[in-house]
Amino acid sequence: MKSKSDESDIRVISSPREDELPELAVRILSDFARIVAAEARLLESNIVGAAQSLLDRVYVTSTLIVLAAAGVLALLGSVILLLHQWLPWWQVLGLVGVAAVVTAEVLRRTLIPVSSHTSVSLVP
Repeated sequence: MKSKSDESDIRVISSPREDELPELAVRILSDFARIVAAEARLLESNIVGAAQSLLDRVYVTSTLIVLAAAGVLALLGSVILLLHQWLPWWQVLGLVGVAAVVTAEVLRRTLIPVSSHTSVSLVP
């Protein structure tokens, strides 16, 4: 048979007393606040990492676009000078243009991951 002390111990464990309810509510709220803060830190670290990766990709892509544009301008200048046959500079500009376009394509293939450069091409 159960004694009275056993029954009172079970009753205290199964339901908190009314004077413990505010303390329990505070603990629940503080635990919830800690969980929310931890999730916010995790989300912040993920967003910062993704933003940094995007920024790195933008820097590389913009550099390659400028290099390819310089190559196209050099080739265009080469064609114009060839048509006018004005000094042998058309040969120099042609070589510089071809080298810039080839360099841009080689750098694009090596610096940009395969999954992202399949849809964007700098040089047709």
